[in-house]
Amino acid sequence: MSSANIRPLRRQPYGGSQLGIVIGIDVGTTFSGVSYAILRPGEVPNVLSVTRFPGSTTGVQKIPTAIFYNDKQEIKATGLETTVDTFLAENQGCLDPRYFKMRLRPSNMALQTNGLDIGELPDKKSAEDVMGDFLRHLFKATASYIQSSHVGEADIWDQVKDDAIFVLGHPNGWTGQSLQRYRKSAILGGLIPDTAEGRKRVKFVTEGEASALACLSGGLGPARLEVGFRFVIVDAGGGTLDISSYEVTKSSPVEFKLCAPPDCRFAGSLFVNGSGLELLRGKLRNSSYDRKDKPESFFENKLKRFIDDEFEKKTKRLFSVDSEYGLLKVGDSDERDENFGIRNGYLRLNCNELSECFSTSVTEALDSIRSQVIEISKNYETIPVWLVGGFASSPYLFERLKNSLEPEGVRFQRPDTNLEKAVANGAVLHFLDNPVTSRVCPASYGTTCLIPFMPFLSNHQERSDLLHEGINGVRIGPVFDCIVEKGTLIEEGRIFKESYVQNFFFKSMAKEFTAEILIYDGDLPPPMWYEENKDKFRTLCTLEADLSELYTESSRNAFVPRLFWKAEFEIELKVGTAELEASIKWEANGETKS
Repeated sequence: MSSANIRPLRRQPYGGSQLGIVIGIDVGTTFSGVSYAILRPGEVPNVLSVTRFPGSTTGVQKIPTAIFYNDKQEIKATGLETTVDTFLAENQGCLDPRYFKMRLRPSNMALQTNGLDIGELPDKKSAEDVMGDFLRHLFKATASYIQSSHVGEADIWDQVKDDAIFVLGHPNGWTGQSLQRYRKSAILGGLIPDTAEGRKRVKFVTEGEASALACLSGGLGPARLEVGFRFVIVDAGGGTLDISSYEVTKSSPVEFKLCAPPDCRFAGSLFVNGSGLELLRGKLRNSSYDRKDKPESFFENKLKRFIDDEFEKKTKRLFSVDSEYGLLKVGDSDERDENFGIRNGYLRLNCNELSECFSTSVTEALDSIRSQVIEISKNYETIPVWLVGGFASSPYLFERLKNSLEPEGVRFQRPDTNLEKAVANGAVLHFLDNPVTSRVCPASYGTTCLIPFMPFLSNHQERSDLLHEGINGVRIGPVFDCIVEKGTLIEEGRIFKESYVQNFFFKSMAKEFTAEILIYDGDLPPPMWYEENKDKFRTLCTLEADLSELYTESSRNAFVPRLFWKAEFEIELKVGTAELEASIKWEANGETKS
């Protein structure tokens, strides 16, 4: 899947009238990459990779998602700069907010760290600030690369930079506030200005969908995609496993739909490292590395260096299902301690110990893949499952999944070329092609309201504490009013709406009207009674509207002893795209307002 072979599935010439650029950014939990396409009117765009970054002397596809700050909250090193000897020798006292991407996850996504430390943020910086600093680094490296790589087009960056489109990949299930925070980071990082037009230049795509586009464009799958062809994508990254299922709905030009709710599991490669760290704590406790004349942090830092420098780069990547043991370099060639299994500077780890480090990732992957296959499989059909992402290069992960799934009728594969750039490449392809015409709604969306009290219903009788005596009689609630239900197949950009009525005694109440859009992603049906199930919902956003123009003579109603005004409005949800859009709309003076 080299960049030279990545072209849009539909291979259509760019239809714009001016030179442009789209930049795909994949900020992974552990590694990050950038791809882009120059948009020349009348030409079919090619997806290209940024392969030079500060700190590198040779071409690289991805860089560490790492950034260090000094005690003055100034950036000391970013990306590959954090791996060079001059920094490593002088980084004492620097703050490392490692795995900062995880801090942008939705609030309902519990994170089992498996003993792994998520770095502390600098005192005066938020997660958005740190992400913004890292995005700025990627942006500057991209600008420098384009300026130096396009021979004969020295001014091409100056022509396109102010209108650049950015497509940011994100884990499956990250919606609403997580994407708003991600866009804020793009603003803080200088990618776009903080204006309405600037914000429109940042778009989003799930890592699963981006990976699907990259795989199909790179030639993985049948030579001709027939209508009805179904497949599962497993994007195995540093922090998450993102699993998505698709079906081809049109062969020429290619179109396909998401045919099952996508899944996201916190079980990526860094959790193997977390288990490895726990393993080393047990094996090397009371060894020469656990010096009693030093604080506990000395031992911990030593173990973390073993994980970062040796386990991650060598031991984990070489281990396979056929390995009898693995070796971890912990010292010089003359270092030996038989009591702790250390010979010639290497700690011997048996296959059961290393297998256990992978157990969480393997278990979560198998559970999710099996659920997807059951959801989409037809009679006597073999479902292809494609493994991509940086973690896909692990022989052990691939072999365990393949050996477990193929006897169950799954054809398990992975591309034999560039696994790492699937998301960045696919992000660009998403803008160029966007062949996904419909998606399965990943959660239920709605709001709360009061409903008429029905005294003959037992579930109403049992909740007398929720009764409200009001203008329109006795009502009960709040209840969750579902506007679109989880699992609904939605065409691109489809609008769902529900009508509501709100009574106001004062104009000031109408002027500052708000409504919360809630998400429920549990089992169907969604709970009806909101207060009893509040912990199962999360807030996507809060809509604000000035309904004071509905405060008119025609909307006035007599009510003894007071007057009130009735406002009729709709809540609209535009779903089926990477980013849900919500609004309040009403009719006033013959016009639709929002």
